[in-house]
Amino acid sequence: MSSISRKLLTFLLGGLVVVGIVAGGATYLKAREELDELFDYQLAQVAHTFSRQESVTPLPSSGINYEEEAELALQVWEKGTFLSADPPGRALPLQREGLSTVYSGGRHWRVFVLRAGSRSVQVSQPIEARREISVNFALRTVVPLLLTIPFFALFIWLSVRNGLRPLIRLADEISRRSPASLEPLPIHGLPAEVRPLVGRLNLLLEKLAHAIESQKRFVADAAHELRTPLAVVGLQARVLERSADDAERTEALERLKEGVGRAARLVGQLLALARLEPEAPPLWSNVALTRLAGEIIAERSSLALEKGVDLGMTDSEPVTITGEEEALRAMVGNLVDNAVRHTLPGGTVDVAVRGGERMAVIEVTDTGPGIPPDDRERVFDRFFRRGGNSTGSGLGLAIVKSAVERHGGSITLGEGDGGKGLKVTVSLPCSGSSIHHPVAQHSEGI
Repeated sequence: MSSISRKLLTFLLGGLVVVGIVAGGATYLKAREELDELFDYQLAQVAHTFSRQESVTPLPSSGINYEEEAELALQVWEKGTFLSADPPGRALPLQREGLSTVYSGGRHWRVFVLRAGSRSVQVSQPIEARREISVNFALRTVVPLLLTIPFFALFIWLSVRNGLRPLIRLADEISRRSPASLEPLPIHGLPAEVRPLVGRLNLLLEKLAHAIESQKRFVADAAHELRTPLAVVGLQARVLERSADDAERTEALERLKEGVGRAARLVGQLLALARLEPEAPPLWSNVALTRLAGEIIAERSSLALEKGVDLGMTDSEPVTITGEEEALRAMVGNLVDNAVRHTLPGGTVDVAVRGGERMAVIEVTDTGPGIPPDDRERVFDRFFRRGGNSTGSGLGLAIVKSAVERHGGSITLGEGDGGKGLKVTVSLPCSGSSIHHPVAQHSEGI
């Protein structure tokens, strides 16, 4: 399992070790550079000192044991003749005047030669002696830093643990909650880095609470609405059972069929509305609106003909949008059903589909009684029926509104041609880019 604290400790401690190694290497290189300059200067000083002496004396220590640590070697020539060496046995051939680096006796040497009159003084030092001194100097500088790494590691561990404590408290707060506890998480006292996470969680909890509440309300409303038609069906079944002759049985059977049909339509509307809930997963595809509207008109033509309503399409531009075909079919179907049901015999219902650069428009116009402006704010509510009308389920326009919102569109209500009837105008985005971010809805209800 991935752990934030483990990653932080790994990165921080790893970074600390890397910094220690880099610091040690840089200290060593800097010490070597400065010590090389210092030793070159000392080689020259020793050479100048012995160039003015009449005889070779033991080398001065000047606070450093040069013989044992720096391993300085001194050689003197007088008129080309080797005079003496200190310490004995460290004899190198006479080199050119000035500083130079030579290889002799299996070792690299740093050599300084000074010519003063007839005397030549040569002071030499092994390079490896310098490197040992540089390493010792770097270690004396870096070792104290390395010894503090465990203390820094403990400090980093405590800091990381203290910094992640708000997340631990948040996790404990969530784990202690029951599935029904959807109150917002406390945000007071949390670090600024954690607050966006808690804010998103609270937003999710709010949406979840709203969804659960909507589901409970939907189930309660559905149970309430189904109770009446089912009771009526049961009553009609008993009437059919007690019918004394064929005429009564026939009439009771017809009423029973009507009751079953109303209950079936209500159940179908409830299922359609449930599929259009915001939490339901969408199935997007390219939908030809003109073809879809034509199919719905053809399906309802027999009902319109039976009622004596002229149902047809006035404008039929080829329009294709990205959307959910079943939701769009339910939307257009309910608009046409409502228009046909509320239009008196001899009236007309016209359907128009038009396209634009960014929006597709569907218009359904009828010559029915229309909807008063005072009711246009309520007709999209679930189970709302105008004037105590009991023939419908009160869900058709709620389904229309849900489908429009699901596609990021808008719906408006107005008067039909000549100020009579009702005109419903639905605008839907032609592209799927607006579907996931619905525009503000302007609903005046049906």
